[in-house]
Amino acid sequence: MAASRQKKKVVSIKKYRRSVNIGAILFLFISAYVLIYTYRYLSRDRISIYEVTVQGTITREEQYTGVILRDETVYTANAAGYVNYYLREGERASVGDMIYTLDESGHISELLFSENSNTLKEADLSELKKDISAYCTEFDAMNFEEIYNFKVDLDYAVLELASQNNIANLDEILKNNSAGFFQKNTADATGTVAYYTDGMESLTKETITADTFVMENYKKNSVKSADLLESGNPVYKLVTSNNWSLVFPVDEEFLTRYGDKKKLQIHFLKDDFNTTASFAIYTNAAGVYGELSLDRYMLRYLSDRYLSFEIVEEVQTGLKIPVTAVLEKSFYTVPIEYLAKADTGNVFYLETYDENGASVTKNVQARIYQETENFYYVDMSSFELGDTLIKPDSNEHYKIGITSPLKGVYSVNQGYTVFRQIEIISENEEYYIIKTGTPYGLSLYDHIILNSKTVEENQVIYQ
Repeated sequence: MAASRQKKKVVSIKKYRRSVNIGAILFLFISAYVLIYTYRYLSRDRISIYEVTVQGTITREEQYTGVILRDETVYTANAAGYVNYYLREGERASVGDMIYTLDESGHISELLFSENSNTLKEADLSELKKDISAYCTEFDAMNFEEIYNFKVDLDYAVLELASQNNIANLDEILKNNSAGFFQKNTADATGTVAYYTDGMESLTKETITADTFVMENYKKNSVKSADLLESGNPVYKLVTSNNWSLVFPVDEEFLTRYGDKKKLQIHFLKDDFNTTASFAIYTNAAGVYGELSLDRYMLRYLSDRYLSFEIVEEVQTGLKIPVTAVLEKSFYTVPIEYLAKADTGNVFYLETYDENGASVTKNVQARIYQETENFYYVDMSSFELGDTLIKPDSNEHYKIGITSPLKGVYSVNQGYTVFRQIEIISENEEYYIIKTGTPYGLSLYDHIILNSKTVEENQVIYQ
């Protein structure tokens, strides 16, 4: 009882109250601000500046491929045998010149080659050296097949050169050796000799179709000395004229650009060669085609059926600016005689009315963006639609309303965007070449907005 009556100790527990951490709140606030600012910076369109430092030209890179049409006559062998040529490909044959022989056994061909194969002329050796030098320039160690093909071509070249040199000894060789069947064949027309056929010798403008330009279908068959021919096989052909043409398909865009041209300057990609050709558009049953006609350089492309080329346009020189920088803006047009001179500069007289309805003339300084023979292009923010201008020293009036667009860029030379008009003289997909020295235009080293869609006019730009 005495124990139960003992006085109990009462412990007082104080409730702990946290103090506010101002530093943590400030840190969270700053972190949130930085995150929001960073997000807005990363998500907004970039404003990039372009300095007009290039004064250059634009070259077009459109390439076309045409098929060559020539006056070609193919000659076939009238008997079987080994062929031996006496003119090099590309040489001109006259009527009666020996072109080739046919040797039934091949024995005479062997004798012709062995007779003088070790005594090639200096000029022949020089030609062979040129061929070897050209091959070494283009040599590719990864393509062993080309090495073998070149060796075969070189062997054939030596064989043909030996045969040509032995033509004077042919009768003596025939006299001292049993030839069996042996036939001499001479040219029956004058022309340039070629020793390949492709089945397209009779192609004409009227028979060209879209399939003509499917390169996978093209096959070229060459014949060389010592080849065995069957009767009826093509043995050579004569090109009887220096006139030739290059035909290629054209589309609407091409017709718009070149359809009215009578001559075109062209650049052949094969040998980096430029020339001018007569040009015409024609239509056959298969479509619309362009035809380039030439009366020179037939021999230069004798071994080709197809040629790739570019059309060389007139070179335009000026300031080079990106296409993305250009925009189009509309302006009010005002006759040039409505511009007046005042103490503050050039102004337009705007007719207004006071509260009593009396006419009052107000001087308005409007920014001029372009000047033509008859009109000024002025900023549309300077006037309201329907405003009336008064002609200086006259009672004539002009009502604001007619608008016209100009192409231009945003200049930022003064730290904010200002529209500057441009005159485009040439273009491609990425750049414009613009005229230099134009009033209200651009100059070398001006700074412009790279992408005009990322800003507005009069926007302050921090560079």
